[in-house]
Amino acid sequence: MPEHAKHPPARIAVMLVNLESDRATLETLSLLTGEAPAEIHGLFVEDVELLSLAGLPLAREICRLTHVERHLQSAELERQFRIQARAAEQALTALASRSGLHCSFRTVRGEPATLLREMLEAMDLMLLGATRHALSVADQRMFATRKNAARRPIVVIFDGSASAQRALGVGARLARAGDYALTVLLVAESPEVLDTLRAQATDRLGQQSAEIREAVKPDMTELIRQIQPSRARSLVIGRNEDLLTADNIERLRSLPGCPVVLVS
Repeated sequence: MPEHAKHPPARIAVMLVNLESDRATLETLSLLTGEAPAEIHGLFVEDVELLSLAGLPLAREICRLTHVERHLQSAELERQFRIQARAAEQALTALASRSGLHCSFRTVRGEPATLLREMLEAMDLMLLGATRHALSVADQRMFATRKNAARRPIVVIFDGSASAQRALGVGARLARAGDYALTVLLVAESPEVLDTLRAQATDRLGQQSAEIREAVKPDMTELIRQIQPSRARSLVIGRNEDLLTADNIERLRSLPGCPVVLVS
């Protein structure tokens, strides 16, 4: 009997945003599901805050290509949501079909962070597409070659908790599946704990190599400052009530071209 047959399929929720940034999210999902069975639950969120803003007289939309500015209307925004949701569903369904995986998809309207926390209760993993579309043109040129692209690591935040242990396992699996570098950011309450965390992470990784970084009692600003220079390919975090507040979730999702993987 195959090893993975002994375990039930992993429940993976995928919150999709738009076709451009969703490519990175679907690439991460493909790596996660390449070796083990999974149930994929796709979710497209129509942001109620954005819809409420669309009804205000001062709301404006600026085209990224032409820089033309126009009034943002609720009806037009809803039409764009429907187009984006349809494209997201088609892309997710195609990936699931190629991998022989069960897939469901639904569109919901609500506040993204609240919906995310509710869904995470019933999931093993949750992937969040970045709200910023992608890397800038300058960054795309920097990472255009295969050699430079391989330097974009999978980054795991590790605080020694049970969920962080699972997150490190997921991050290591992603790095192996894509032949990517792995960076582990140790997050400690005091400097004295760092040696223990390093030993735990090293033991969990076994022979797999990783760059180890350290941070003591960082706030979200400091964590992002640590993550940004590496241009992370994906960011993997264990479920942490202090870290994953609504504001912090949105800040993590603002990292360009970097899907966030939340591990229960």
